[in-house]
Amino acid sequence: MHTLILLAALANQLTFDTQKQGARYTITPVATLSVDCQCLMTLAATRSGTSGQSTSRQQSSVAIKANEAKKLASLSLNIDPGDSVTLRVTLTDGQDINLQQQWTASGLR
Repeated sequence: MHTLILLAALANQLTFDTQKQGARYTITPVATLSVDCQCLMTLAATRSGTSGQSTSRQQSSVAIKANEAKKLASLSLNIDPGDSVTLRVTLTDGQDINLQQQWTASGLR
């Protein structure tokens, strides 16, 4: 029984596809699940730097088909030297699927 739970957990992944062009980053969280899911996705972004701190948060309902990579959102922003940016993505169906992943960039020079 425990082996099946472990295999299911390993099959569910939340990753980030990151593209960089100059100081501009495009970060795309991508989910791959072992089962179909009508999930709630939360994306929270915190940025701090010389000009202060800002936080944004968005939620959306997303349908994910089993074993298919699904782009959940896309966030583009400039990250200047001295900036610190943290993105936290949570994906849940309210029962069995509860994934969380974080992407961080700080002290870029």
